[in-house]
Amino acid sequence: MIQKKVNYLFLAILLFIGFGNCISFGVNGPDSVGIFYSFNGRSEEYFNKIGPKQGKACQSSYLGLVAVGDSSIPTAAKDGKITQVTSISYEESKVLFGVITESLCTIVTGN
Repeated sequence: MIQKKVNYLFLAILLFIGFGNCISFGVNGPDSVGIFYSFNGRSEEYFNKIGPKQGKACQSSYLGLVAVGDSSIPTAAKDGKITQVTSISYEESKVLFGVITESLCTIVTGN
């Protein structure tokens, strides 16, 4: 009986870790690897030059159940009082493959 419970627990842990990357913001960055993960990247399509002003907008997800925030480009531009965006980059971080918490910030620069 105890062995059966241990097997179920082991299977549950494998599924928990295996499906952790299914909780995603859709960022075209590298796959997350490890219990703690952090990545900074930039948009190749929209990277002319670094502007003098910077704005940032973030969103977070907790346990894959609750998501809060707005990491859109217009929100980041509004934060930095930017009317003409010249570059876009992003920061992403995850804890336990994104299952516990995951955050994404969009960073724009411009005039």
